[in-house]
Amino acid sequence: MTNPDTPTMRAIRQDTHGSPDVLKEVELPRPQPGLSEILIAVRAAGVNPTDWWNRAQPMTASGLPLILGWDVSGVVEAVGTGVTLFKPGDEVFGMLPYPHGVGSHAEYVTGPARAFVHKPAGIDHVQAGALPLAALTAYQALVDTADIQPGQRVFIHAAAGGVGHLAVQIAKSRGAYVIGTASAAKHDFLRSLGVDEAVDYHAVDFTEAVKDVDVVLDSVSLDTAARARSLAVLRPGGTLVSILPVPVDPDELAGMAERGIRYEVLLVEADRVGVRAIADLVEAGALRAHVAATFPLAEAAKAHALGETGRTTGKIVLTVEGTVKTQVAAQVLRTVFDGGDTTVVERHVRPDYIQHNPLAPDGPEAMKAFGAGMREQFPDATFDVLRVISEGDLVLLHSRGVLVPGTPGMAVFDIFRFQDGKIAEHWDILQEVPATTANGNDMFSTLSRPQVEVPGERWFTAYNKKLVTAFVDQLLVRKDLTAIDTYVGPEYHQHSPNFPDGVAGVKAGAGAYFAQFPQLRITPKRIIAEGDLVAVHSHYVETPGERGRAVIDLFRVRDGKIVEHWDAVQDVPETAANDNTMF
Repeated sequence: MTNPDTPTMRAIRQDTHGSPDVLKEVELPRPQPGLSEILIAVRAAGVNPTDWWNRAQPMTASGLPLILGWDVSGVVEAVGTGVTLFKPGDEVFGMLPYPHGVGSHAEYVTGPARAFVHKPAGIDHVQAGALPLAALTAYQALVDTADIQPGQRVFIHAAAGGVGHLAVQIAKSRGAYVIGTASAAKHDFLRSLGVDEAVDYHAVDFTEAVKDVDVVLDSVSLDTAARARSLAVLRPGGTLVSILPVPVDPDELAGMAERGIRYEVLLVEADRVGVRAIADLVEAGALRAHVAATFPLAEAAKAHALGETGRTTGKIVLTVEGTVKTQVAAQVLRTVFDGGDTTVVERHVRPDYIQHNPLAPDGPEAMKAFGAGMREQFPDATFDVLRVISEGDLVLLHSRGVLVPGTPGMAVFDIFRFQDGKIAEHWDILQEVPATTANGNDMFSTLSRPQVEVPGERWFTAYNKKLVTAFVDQLLVRKDLTAIDTYVGPEYHQHSPNFPDGVAGVKAGAGAYFAQFPQLRITPKRIIAEGDLVAVHSHYVETPGERGRAVIDLFRVRDGKIVEHWDAVQDVPETAANDNTMF
């Protein structure tokens, strides 16, 4: 059990080897940086074959219990004595020393400062977290080891895989002629990377289709027979670089030497110069990781299971940014309303907690008392969190609360601000769900398609936030209805109970609202975005001098258009149980 006064973190740990089910989320003391080390708040970390191999059986990373992960992208939390390259707050990425520096599948990790470089500004943490181990493997194999030159013929096995698709781009950046293997379904992807010849290994014997290769990057050959096929495409004097640490018979090595073939086995190493070169390629637009899927840290087992299918294109990434905060926010909210272990509040809420809910005083003890009072008054209440988004130190939860079974319940938005890893401030808005709505839609479901989260949509967070910010300014602040034509998609779905559905509905509803309250003033207070969801917390004053209303609008953006909208509205009361406003 951890000391409640010691900062803690969540990590994915295994206490035995086996299937993905051995991966468990645990709470551990937060590490501290040693000499020449930095402490990184992990935002994203790639999942590589070496992770699921070492999970299943002891290989390069021995010893239990074990926290896997070598890829890191995150923010420097603290620096150890002797570190001059970074300061707290710097965004960095790199690879922990392989194999013994393992441990990035956690909220925080320490590592040598000189294993990291500043994250390129043009990519997010998911992209950066996908790169280090796979890109370093490719770079150290093709550049440091094979020293490929312009015009050389380079043959890359599994060219659509994690290492392979990055190796293609690195080889092309060096002016090489690249031949890559992949199933036919992935050939368009290979061509998009710049592959000159794509070989379908299911339909074609590559030893007959490919000849006179200068360099082979081999990520598949486990035995002599398989290696012989790679050797068959090499010209005399060529180079075969294997990234699999498997034994090779002396007679096989002698046969290679007779042909003048150089054979090397590469085990990737932490390398600041290499990471810097990778960052340079990223900044030049010559290298980008293709992210096949992302999973929250808590779903590491699902990431492993997907990786072991061998069918992914590119990389799998665990996302830690917001993961812990969102889990903490949801856990605290459920504890308050459903009861349970109230030490959750003590562990995760600051003593100087600021409350903006007008019914509750400040402080964690008041939070617990408020929850106890609610449970006593409404013992059969249910509370379901439907959507969670996180940006920076803010977390927003969109929930449905039913205080009395059989009633429509309430639409609830909660915003939590975190400071030093704990909840420091809270705003919320509650609106009773009406019996009928102007659009026929409920206040909670997702109607726009796809009706599931698309991991890659997180890449567009900044774009979507900018789009919604511009929309809110033009429509709500400046009351310009043409914003609807510019920003709202044709298949717009409305969940606000007072507005009709569709583009025409929002235009008619907004127009009528503006006409009814010509002196309406709307002041956005905070905007939170993650992926395709953008939330806007605003103060609506319909008539000068009134207290107004607190409103949260939640928008979904797809393909550059707003396609769905949820909201909740609450009147600002005359008095409150605390000295704070609702904003």
